[in-house]
Amino acid sequence: MNEVNEVTEVNEVAGARGVHRTSFTSFTSITSFTSFTCLLGAVFLTPAPAAQQACPRPATWAATRDTLWPLFEHRDGDDRWAHLDASHLPGASATWCNPLANDSEAIRAGRSLYTSWCASCHGDLGKGDGPGVAQADPPPYDFTRPEFAGLREAPGPGVLYAIVTRGIAGTMMRSFDADLSGWERLAVIAYVSQLPGAPAIRNSRAWADTLRARVHP
Repeated sequence: MNEVNEVTEVNEVAGARGVHRTSFTSFTSITSFTSFTCLLGAVFLTPAPAAQQACPRPATWAATRDTLWPLFEHRDGDDRWAHLDASHLPGASATWCNPLANDSEAIRAGRSLYTSWCASCHGDLGKGDGPGVAQADPPPYDFTRPEFAGLREAPGPGVLYAIVTRGIAGTMMRSFDADLSGWERLAVIAYVSQLPGAPAIRNSRAWADTLRARVHP
């Protein structure tokens, strides 16, 4: 087989794979077919863009038994929550995003649920300044803090779901597994995650990177 025919065959195979057909006439001067295939391989082996995070339906979250979600514990003096260990999240939930994050109706429902169940401690705007703060030790969490921005990205939604489900040991944050369905928990998380905040806070990713490192060291 001569060199031109070899190049033509490779071009036809590339076209059959759905790759843009490009004229290889300029390669006819290549003295070795091996050199050409190495060059072509470099094109096909270019890394693909990273896949999007999985956003399973609320039913998938709810199907995970409540007791499988980890019970986080407050560590005295660690108000940054840097001790959270996302590696204990069940199954692949450390890679999940909140399927209701951009659902306007779910966010409205989440706001109503937040007012009923959460505002007394966390405050109307999520700043941890509700009327119950006087009895809370440690104080309720302020959702406008920079660290909370990291929980908007995986594994954050899984961490928040575990907290709403199981509570946080050693704090006034109790379990809501008997009060809120899986869908309602995700709706509350969606609402809290879009509370107003400064751009620098909302765009912070440092803590998300720290949490991801715990899952994939």
